[in-house]
Amino acid sequence: MPETIRDLDDPRLSPYRNLRHRETDDGFIAEGSLVVGRLLQSDLGVQSVLIHTGRESKYLPLIPDSVPVYLIDRKLGKELAGYDFHRGVLAHGFSPTIEPLEKFRDSPQSSLALALVGLSDPENVGSLLRSAAALGVRDILLGPHTISPMTRRVIRVSMASVFRHRFYRFDNPVGQLRDLANAGIASIATLLDDTAIPLIDLSNAIQSKRRILMVGNEANGLPREIAEAATHRSTLPMRNDTDSLNVGVASAIFLYELTRLQDADHGNG
Repeated sequence: MPETIRDLDDPRLSPYRNLRHRETDDGFIAEGSLVVGRLLQSDLGVQSVLIHTGRESKYLPLIPDSVPVYLIDRKLGKELAGYDFHRGVLAHGFSPTIEPLEKFRDSPQSSLALALVGLSDPENVGSLLRSAAALGVRDILLGPHTISPMTRRVIRVSMASVFRHRFYRFDNPVGQLRDLANAGIASIATLLDDTAIPLIDLSNAIQSKRRILMVGNEANGLPREIAEAATHRSTLPMRNDTDSLNVGVASAIFLYELTRLQDADHGNG
């Protein structure tokens, strides 16, 4: 049964406190009816759900009996979170396990993966994860200085796509790329470099069925030593004197082409 909470100092509310200026210390916060609904349908556990009083009938049928449900007056909820949270519902989820890269390396699956290195903008990461999910890319390698995919803004921008991905630690890219190459896994560094392989020609250069697309920081791209450790380096030729595209847009084009080629290979196989 849901419990109504009227005391903002109640410790059960601590995960939802002052969300505008911080992330919760334990797990993550999902916001809005669509995102919370997809969280409840995912394999991730839910620690609690917070709902504006009067909106509970919409959500209670979706929530397992084992999950605590707290009701709060809308005005108090705004004071608690620091803003009037979207659609009157928040959920406190358990963070997914970030698996060691060896688990990805030893997987028998022959599919495309996406590696994020140094991406700091939640809008870009959320957009990338949404595009990856739409194209069937589930495996995400999290490189150094990359924002957590479980931040509230990333989750919202991804439209809850983060709940469908598998995440792996990619904390030593140079050494790990060599290990992956020894296991027959190709890695593709995306660059703004005329000497790199144009995307349209990439299929002729890669023999491996297992591939990792690597994208770098919004401003600086991939560090040179990581790009040089990749088995392949590729670029997206552009016209009309355009010198670059947003990392989310460019990466979506790469993902589309690589998954198209992957599907064609499977069809021919």
